Amino acid sequence: MKRGYLIVVGLVLAAALAGLIALGARVLARDRADLYADFAQERLHRLEQAALELGNDVEKIGDDLELAGNLAGPGGAAERLDRELHAIAAITREYLAFEVESPSGERLVQVVAPDVRPDLLVRDEASIDDTVKQARATPGVTKTSRPLADADDETAWHRVFARVTTGGVAVALVVDMRPLLDRLRLLGDATSSLLVLGAHGQPAPSSDPALADAVRGLGDAPGALPGLARLLEEVRAHHSASVVIGEGEARRLGLPAAAAVGVAVPVLVEDGEPWALALVASTVALRTQERTLVRRMLVGAGLAGALLVALSAYVIRNARRAATMHERLQQADRLAHLTDKAEKILDHIPSGVIALGGDRRVSAVNRWIAERLGRDVLGDDLRGAFPTAPADDVAVLTALLDDALASGEARARGRAELSLFGAPGSYELHAVPLARRVADVHALLVIEDLSDQRRLEDRLLHSEKLATAGQLAAGIAHEIGTPLNVVRGRAELAEARLGPDHPQTPGQRIIIEQIDHVSRMLGQLLDFVRPRPSSMQPVAPGDALAQVVELVSAEADKRKVAVGLDVAADLPSLRADPGHLQQVLVNLTVNALDACDAGGHVTLRARPVDGGAAVVLEVEDDGVGIPAASRAQVFDPFFTTKKRGKGTGLGLWVVAQLVRGHDADIEVRSEAGAGTTFRITWPVAGRAPTSSTGAA
Repeated sequence: MKRGYLIVVGLVLAAALAGLIALGARVLARDRADLYADFAQERLHRLEQAALELGNDVEKIGDDLELAGNLAGPGGAAERLDRELHAIAAITREYLAFEVESPSGERLVQVVAPDVRPDLLVRDEASIDDTVKQARATPGVTKTSRPLADADDETAWHRVFARVTTGGVAVALVVDMRPLLDRLRLLGDATSSLLVLGAHGQPAPSSDPALADAVRGLGDAPGALPGLARLLEEVRAHHSASVVIGEGEARRLGLPAAAAVGVAVPVLVEDGEPWALALVASTVALRTQERTLVRRMLVGAGLAGALLVALSAYVIRNARRAATMHERLQQADRLAHLTDKAEKILDHIPSGVIALGGDRRVSAVNRWIAERLGRDVLGDDLRGAFPTAPADDVAVLTALLDDALASGEARARGRAELSLFGAPGSYELHAVPLARRVADVHALLVIEDLSDQRRLEDRLLHSEKLATAGQLAAGIAHEIGTPLNVVRGRAELAEARLGPDHPQTPGQRIIIEQIDHVSRMLGQLLDFVRPRPSSMQPVAPGDALAQVVELVSAEADKRKVAVGLDVAADLPSLRADPGHLQQVLVNLTVNALDACDAGGHVTLRARPVDGGAAVVLEVEDDGVGIPAASRAQVFDPFFTTKKRGKGTGLGLWVVAQLVRGHDADIEVRSEAGAGTTFRITWPVAGRAPTSSTGAA
């Protein structure tokens, strides 16, 4: 046995050393990458500063062209223009010659700097004419020519800049770019090569010769220098770029035998053509730092190896204690027995319990949860375990679990309104982290369903509100009824005396109509303050729904709304007052018609639930829906979402009283703009209600 342990320990030690070597290689690669990134960032920053200065210089040339064009505008004297341009050429030593043309192409002025050959304009006339032609195609934009000669000629530094002002005057300027580009040479050194790309994307004379030749040869073999090709592709798209160039490619670019870093930035010129700068710098100077990193890595590896040897000795010593494993197995058996007992207890408690592992995935659920989810959720996270629940509701569970695990203490949340199992419910939540965690159980999530309790509380609160409203309604009806009758009588008397043709007669009729409206509303209130006894008898739900469809069909046709009927076969009879049941269904159906536009649909349904102990009656429409903020108030007296004068706010209140008087439940489901469904769960005949009147 001991020999077997030694073999195992040796294999573990070898694997650990291999892993250590691999880790060291990764760390070394990461540190090298960090060195290269810092090295590139420093040079990129220097290059950006140089690009900003060069861009400003080129923009100044464009500003001087605009100034010369304005001087030659309407009313400008040729002598004054000649004098001003001579002054500018004398002050700015890189300006060699000016040529100004009128909008019609007539040459107005030619100016050559004092220390420049007089035949400059004649010699460069073709380049000047071509650049001016390009400028006339895009007025207001400074155009730049290619170098005026090959790299071995002095005039290779010369470029023509041309611009057409808003008045149509064209100005061309021959510029010696050497003073502007010589400053960029400071960016290069023995281990760096600078590349300056002019407005036409070709290397300027200030570029490193080897690098410039490589750029010119990329068109024939772009794959030969992949790093440089990628750098140029980015900067020609006007993007700053940074790439690592391999040792072989660096040598072909004339740099020392080491990897290099290439950086490039575009020189964006306002109202002008862009230039670009690129720098390829060898990383040979970083080798000393890399050697330091390697030495540090070797020291760390030696220490880690020593620790592994010590750990191996510890494991070998513990191998001698293998005899104690038998006792531990017995303890594990007892623990398994206790675990089985605990699982049986959890399976039979009237709450949901979810066990979660260290990766926050479900490792076990009790029967309460399994029955409501209806599928196997082992291995799922909380989002997968509750696929039909809204993301915000699952986030409540996740946040509670996170808080408990972070604090190491149980956390609870009472009365959370969530839709965890496909329907809204009220739940009390508990998250319990285990002090002694096992392999697949680190925490428990306990879900207690308070929905039935919440419904009872809501019903009691609603009943108290309705009782108060009923007492108030009785008092109001008594105090207002008599004065209203007096006012109506006087209005009728005035109407009779005025006659049908008097101008005030329509006003008297409006008074009578509004008093009748108030009287009807008071009558509805009194009907439910002094309810009549219900006459309970078996009622066929299919027949009741069919009668309602027949009653509202004329109104539905008038509004061009389709009313449909969907009744399951062999439905049991309802225990109800036929008149009250019809009043409930008619009221809900008329409300549904009011919610629909022309072309809408209203559907009346009936189907058994709870094994035939009750029947669900639904009135569904695809109308405007009820805003979320109003759904909790739809059954309150005097609350209505209809326009002023279109409803009293008592219809749904009356419906709620009649439904509850039959020991039935009513609920509403609606989304603004997506329709509304009123759902009534009505007991069947043979099940005695808790109330025998039509109102609670």
